[in-house]
Amino acid sequence: MNPQSVESLMADIEIEDPLDLGDLSMDERDVRRLMANHFCEIDCRLSAHGLSADARLEVMAAIAAHTMVENMVLHFEHLRRLANKGDFHAWMARHGMG
Repeated sequence: MNPQSVESLMADIEIEDPLDLGDLSMDERDVRRLMANHFCEIDCRLSAHGLSADARLEVMAAIAAHTMVENMVLHFEHLRRLANKGDFHAWMARHGMG
């Protein structure tokens, strides 16, 4: 694993699921590079502590799952702010939760 390969895979994922950086002053490529470098650094540290590839993969999966939950919570909070317009309830209904 290296930052360039992770960044490339992230770009491939974003073709299907583009990021909305909103008001951030960073562009998508800078954000991808930052996170790819961060994940590779974590992998190197885990490796230096003697974790096997399978153990490192499990830690990375846990980090990704935690981040996805955090993202979902942030998205729900955003939708709740729109609840006065009925957008939140419509979104929940579209996704079988309302």
